[in-house]
Amino acid sequence: MKHIIPTLTLTALAAAASAQQAAAPAGLNYNNVTLSRTSKDNVLGVQMALGQSNLVARFQSADSDNNSSDPALSVGYLFKSVAQSVDALVYVQQTQWDDTVYGITLRRALNEVYQGLEISATYATTGSSSNSNESYIAIGGAGEWGDSGLAVELTYNLNKTFAVGVGLVKIRDSFGGDDNTDTVFSLRAGF
Repeated sequence: MKHIIPTLTLTALAAAASAQQAAAPAGLNYNNVTLSRTSKDNVLGVQMALGQSNLVARFQSADSDNNSSDPALSVGYLFKSVAQSVDALVYVQQTQWDDTVYGITLRRALNEVYQGLEISATYATTGSSSNSNESYIAIGGAGEWGDSGLAVELTYNLNKTFAVGVGLVKIRDSFGGDDNTDTVFSLRAGF
């Protein structure tokens, strides 16, 4: 009888730890290489979390059809699970000769809908409406000249390494040019 209580206690603790471990979210991967394709451009992006910190760096190549745009480099701070398991990445983006772009990306796994599914939304802006502050905005696997942009992407993680995504990117040009809207298809490899 004196061995039953410790055995039951250890069994209950092991079951609770196992259930808690199974319920813990896998977390979103911020270390990846992405190849994106719009109707006119191929774009290569590399993103990685810097060490054990919440800093995330991203490099996106210039588009292939327009040599007047520069590659974009961004650095941001990641706030994990800010609300309803949504990660928020606040970042600053710079291209070689253009004005600074400020942005936020909200990202969430949708495992309760379908295992491996996730959604993200990004908003980026130059923070000004003057013509001198139009910049090359690189978001969601696309890039165009404008003063602000919005990107939404639905991603399916095929396994722990590979994912495919489809997104919609709209870059706003308030200086007399046309707004650009692109459908973006992406293939992503995590590392």
